[in-house]
Amino acid sequence: MDNQIPEDPFRILARERSHEDARQTVATNRMLVQSLVIINGGAAIAALAYYGAHNPSGPGKLLVLLTIILYCLGVFTAVFAGLYVRRTTQEWSSFWELKSYPGLAERESVIEVHRKHAIRSKRRSAGLLISSEVFFLVASLCLAMSLG
Repeated sequence: MDNQIPEDPFRILARERSHEDARQTVATNRMLVQSLVIINGGAAIAALAYYGAHNPSGPGKLLVLLTIILYCLGVFTAVFAGLYVRRTTQEWSSFWELKSYPGLAERESVIEVHRKHAIRSKRRSAGLLISSEVFFLVASLCLAMSLG
């Protein structure tokens, strides 16, 4: 035990940072994705139930169909955002894992690739989450217009 080399403080910091970033990103984005899936899915089910009991006619039928499609697109984009959240987490984890072992010149290019992939995945997940919210708002507008 006495002959062990103490661990480099940079490695300790990188490892702790990796774990903390991963926990925070996963928790926040999982909550967002689940919320958007539940909100859009619940709204689609409520709209289906309402229009199942009240048979719309004329132009209202087209708005009903559009409403349901937009809510479903909101669910779909939220699920895709969840996949990008997972990829972002994996990329950052790989980045910090490699970053915790500095000194190898060939690793720098690999580290940069993981960083770029993580940033790109994060942007895509943010865009998909915003799209899901927009689908919900537009579908809700169509629902309000179809009700009268």
